[in-house]
Amino acid sequence: MDPVDGGPLTREAGFLVSTRGARHPIIDGIPRFVPAENYADAFGEQWVRFPRTQLDSATGLTLSRDRLERCLGHALPALSGQLVLEAGSGAGRFTELLLQAGATLDSFDYSAAVSANARNNGSHSRLSLVQADVRQMPFPRDTYDLVVCLGVVQHTPDPEETLRALWSRVRPGGRLVFDHYRFKIRNYLPPPLGTAGIAYRRYFLGLPRAQRFDAVKRVVDRWFPLIWKYRDNYPMQFLLSRLNPVVNYYPHFGLKDRDMYYEWMLLDTHDAMTDVYKHRRTAGRVRRFLESLGAIDMKVVHGGNGVEASCRKPFGLAGKVDIVDDKAEL
Repeated sequence: MDPVDGGPLTREAGFLVSTRGARHPIIDGIPRFVPAENYADAFGEQWVRFPRTQLDSATGLTLSRDRLERCLGHALPALSGQLVLEAGSGAGRFTELLLQAGATLDSFDYSAAVSANARNNGSHSRLSLVQADVRQMPFPRDTYDLVVCLGVVQHTPDPEETLRALWSRVRPGGRLVFDHYRFKIRNYLPPPLGTAGIAYRRYFLGLPRAQRFDAVKRVVDRWFPLIWKYRDNYPMQFLLSRLNPVVNYYPHFGLKDRDMYYEWMLLDTHDAMTDVYKHRRTAGRVRRFLESLGAIDMKVVHGGNGVEASCRKPFGLAGKVDIVDDKAEL
């Protein structure tokens, strides 16, 4: 469906064409509903560089499964037969798990990461994959048993707008599951009370986009040997964390070896240092916003990526998302 007016689309010579005359190209088999360049370019670049780094099928670990099941609040097989919308697929770390669970899946990303996801999961018969904007999705309203959005909302221009759009696609009785960075004072303070990430991020974002990955890699390569050398020395780790921007997962993730830790740290340091938008919210603010939507069966907790939330749309709310109180802030 057309992402602007919801009208039908027809296929014409490599394009999807709407009744209003809009032409959306199909590139590498993927319909593209957004400009080739956008604010999520850095994410697209990183997932094309690291297409399988965080996939459980590639690591032999269950980190993605554990995170997804924790946010869902149940085991993945319960999704069998459900119609699911995945917002912000990245390279498909959760896509492959949702498909393995037996869900029928519509999935999209704003960035070129959809190309990496297509290589990882694109041949699956129950997957529909497009490049689209969460604010103008080419998917029907009030339709999905589950709308899931992990690692995305905080990186969009307006988290309220994003969650309203996601909520509008949930069918009455269906669920919305998402996470969001948690607000902490120290994330805004300089060292030693805070971390060096603020200054580094400002530096990286000031560079031309084409130079940012190489710049992040140089910084990670400079600090990683020290981080690894003192990986089991807590006082040194604390000190180093105040001086460098490297996202350090040791030992919490239980990755297999030094090389795997390096790759994950490089990937997520790039993620953390080059995102154009980085919003943070408390669990209380998230809960109040969901209440303003009319959500029920809410669970909003601190954990994982910051704040993890799930809720259900009650019967009788179909088509009413646009009347939410605009004064309710996330």
